[in-house]
Amino acid sequence: MEQGPIATAKIVCVSANPAMDRRVYVDALIPGEVNRGRNSLAMPGGKAAHVAMAARSLAIEANWIGFLGGTIGEQVEEGLRGLAIDVNPIRTAATTRVNLEIIENSGKITEVLEPGGKISPTEQTELLRLYSHNLSEKWKGALVAISGSLPPGVPASFCGALVDVAKKAGSALFLDTSGDALKSGLAARPNFVKPNRKEAEVLLGRALPDLQATAAGAREIISLGARGAAITMGAEGLVWLETKDGPAWFAQPPRLKAISTVGCGDTTLAGFAYAAMRGLTGEEALRFATACGAANCLAEFEGRISLSDVQSLIPKVSTKSLS
Repeated sequence: MEQGPIATAKIVCVSANPAMDRRVYVDALIPGEVNRGRNSLAMPGGKAAHVAMAARSLAIEANWIGFLGGTIGEQVEEGLRGLAIDVNPIRTAATTRVNLEIIENSGKITEVLEPGGKISPTEQTELLRLYSHNLSEKWKGALVAISGSLPPGVPASFCGALVDVAKKAGSALFLDTSGDALKSGLAARPNFVKPNRKEAEVLLGRALPDLQATAAGAREIISLGARGAAITMGAEGLVWLETKDGPAWFAQPPRLKAISTVGCGDTTLAGFAYAAMRGLTGEEALRFATACGAANCLAEFEGRISLSDVQSLIPKVSTKSLS
């Protein structure tokens, strides 16, 4: 990556809108009817949690900071700590949200995402204070990944403030969000940004129907402030520009029978973070990140990828230069 290898294998995952992810298995989802699940389970969720879990699977020290409230928040914290992730919670009056993932026998997945509870200005200030303090102390030199949406009560400018704090502390900053938060974060000039195609289309105000259009979109996103950008397209693969003046790359993962595709973009981001820490560049970095995203399809729980799966998938990733 452009900034060169990062001195420490340590990541800070920032979550303004974490969740408890509840997965329910049904034979077939019938809208408007009573649907009975065959099985269900709950696990810590939100995009930043998935990044942290994937980072731990890649032997990266993972630190998580975010808003947590109520009994659900306590359960999220306990689950993350159980995965050897250092949790730094900001307690909120609002209870942490629950996201629902419904998986049918056919493999079709339906997600229902709660918006999250309102976060007060005092709680927002406390997160920024603790985040800034730790980046100058125990997290010094770590790569920072800001992932996910903003909850009610938190302005889009909060994302830009998070980027600013990390840059002032000398940390590389990876960003994965959407809408006005993405615009705010881009204006603060992150090292790397990774929207999916739909998020990129909303940001740019136009469709990205093919690879050339997507590559042009990634280049325009860089012009808005990022040093590098990737646009993920699900099973179709991803387009990546390592630097402003560098070539556009396309990578396609192998076709896999997925347990779930939730979190694939987050594990891809963790793969790019690993590449930055290890000094991987070009096609080598791209293959590794894409393999991480694909490995998530094989994982029993989102984010909890297997390094052996990643290694086995790397040679199965196809890549080509688009420019």
